[in-house]
Amino acid sequence: MSVQIPESATDLLESPLVCTVTTVMPNGQPQVTAVWFDFDGANIRINTAEGRQKARNLKLNSKVTVFILDPQNAYHFVEWRGHVAEIKSEEEGGRDHINALSLRYRGTPVYKGQVENERRIMYVIDPDKIRAQ
Repeated sequence: MSVQIPESATDLLESPLVCTVTTVMPNGQPQVTAVWFDFDGANIRINTAEGRQKARNLKLNSKVTVFILDPQNAYHFVEWRGHVAEIKSEEEGGRDHINALSLRYRGTPVYKGQVENERRIMYVIDPDKIRAQ
């Protein structure tokens, strides 16, 4: 990774805040979704189910922007422009990751929001540019 993570972004990256993820639809229209995330010290990681719109978009175009806003201060934010560097399927850790996010956000070690037979995918987002305030 060649992009420096600003020190002013650390608290937001490490907090259990909901972020917005922007992907690009096949027709070029941006598509925005609010999701849970975590930060591994170098990358933002998000999770979704196979077949959802953001998964379909990321299959066609790995470019993504993640925006994290401090709910107490609208002038404190991180805009993480990047690309998907790694995709982990259900068997490669996608299910484990959503369970870890459930523990982080809800305090429960098993994610209970899934639909029957839903297959989870984890996306590791490498930064190309970070803007933080």
